[in-house]
Amino acid sequence: MMHQLLARLACIGIWLTMELGRLAVRIVPRRFLHSFSEGVAGLGFYLFRRFRRRSIHNLNLALGERLDAREITRVVQISLRNFFRDFIELGCALEASPGKIREEIPLRGREHLEAALAKGKGVIALSAHLGNFFLVGTRLALEGFPTHVLVNQPQNGPFAQLMDRYRLKVWQKTIHARPRREASRQLLQVLRNNEVAIVIADEYRSGSGVYVPFFGRTVLARRGPATLALRTGAAVVPTYMIRDSAGRLNLVVEPEMELSRSRGTRTEVKENTLRITQWLERVVQSYPDQWNWMNIHWQEGALRELVQKKQEA
Repeated sequence: MMHQLLARLACIGIWLTMELGRLAVRIVPRRFLHSFSEGVAGLGFYLFRRFRRRSIHNLNLALGERLDAREITRVVQISLRNFFRDFIELGCALEASPGKIREEIPLRGREHLEAALAKGKGVIALSAHLGNFFLVGTRLALEGFPTHVLVNQPQNGPFAQLMDRYRLKVWQKTIHARPRREASRQLLQVLRNNEVAIVIADEYRSGSGVYVPFFGRTVLARRGPATLALRTGAAVVPTYMIRDSAGRLNLVVEPEMELSRSRGTRTEVKENTLRITQWLERVVQSYPDQWNWMNIHWQEGALRELVQKKQEA
């Protein structure tokens, strides 16, 4: 009972924060909102000790040969600043007209998405926690592409329902990753309808998956995007939203990713998961200050243990 009460109070707090944010967007000039978010991010960098230390550690392991300690700290600071700015931009999108959003966020590569959809088997829009990933589905939907976003959060409860409602306000339809059977059914239906499913591909945590190299080390990558593509024949099209040097958002749609599709075996799942991870590494190298460096959980120890067990068997 107490847990449910706390969850409901937290949900009310989030709703109140979102609504106050929407009010602020209506009455406060955007440049002041951006300045405020930068100030909060600067304070958060020092208060969020775990975020700071883990992000710096991960970035040092990945790009330490290219960046010195000062540059690494700077990249993490800007990354956090960009994350806080995401919420200002999301609040602006909640209050903006479709035409205004299309005007403010150019789309580069529409022809790649159209070519993939022309095959008639749907599109897996491969994305990441890069730039303003919250608005990728919004911009695609406003371009006329029926878009669904796969989210990894509980389907039940007031918080999930609240987030679903806010995503609908910015023209995004939600598919919950749990329960898996229902998520799979909905994803298959979206792709059979030749629509777009946005799948985030950079959650490198413990659990099940495929061991692949990432920045010269090992991560455990989710096999879901590769498995779904092989099962359905859907095109995999890298899609992400980044900021340019002036801070303006741009939605980038790359050409369809070439996958191995001859047999649909576990070997092909691993090969395609590797290709997806290689794509992510390339994009993160291009925009290191627009990615969430907290997401990596290196797996060298787990991989060594797995190899040892196989050798002993």
